[in-house]
Amino acid sequence: MTKNPHKDVKTQIKKLLSEYLGVEPDDIDEEDSLVADLHMKPTDLTDFVEILDTRGLDISKLELTEIETVGELIEEVGLNDYLD
Repeated sequence: MTKNPHKDVKTQIKKLLSEYLGVEPDDIDEEDSLVADLHMKPTDLTDFVEILDTRGLDISKLELTEIETVGELIEEVGLNDYLD
């Protein structure tokens, strides 16, 4: 059976977000806005990008200012296969 890389990225991003925000992964939806729904401030976004960087994300290619939702973040990371 072929592994679905999008599902792996989705799981990893939701896990990292849940750890960072102190919520359960099941409480994070792909439609959630990083700012409006998850209440992430610019400093939170910067800190989270640093976490992604430690996981092998090439943040120089990530346009965080254009990413508004969890789903967009998952898609961007998944399309570019950034995570270890």
